[in-house]
Amino acid sequence: MIKKAKHAVKTNAATGALMIAMFFNPLGFDALFALVMKWTGSYWVTDAIFYGISILFFLLYTILSRKDKKKKSLEGA
Repeated sequence: MIKKAKHAVKTNAATGALMIAMFFNPLGFDALFALVMKWTGSYWVTDAIFYGISILFFLLYTILSRKDKKKKSLEGA
């Protein structure tokens, strides 16, 4: 039962990370992008910040959604 709960939490966290990564991919949230650009004073710095955040959350999604290969091989044996 605890294993199922842990799996559900990990799956939900992975999905949340993917959603945040998609949000920070600078393609459609003009107000936040404009605000950060105003703070930094540079389009390129702002663009790098948003791509960096996006990459961070894509990596988090990948890590959280990775299946435990060692566990599967033990179950199949």
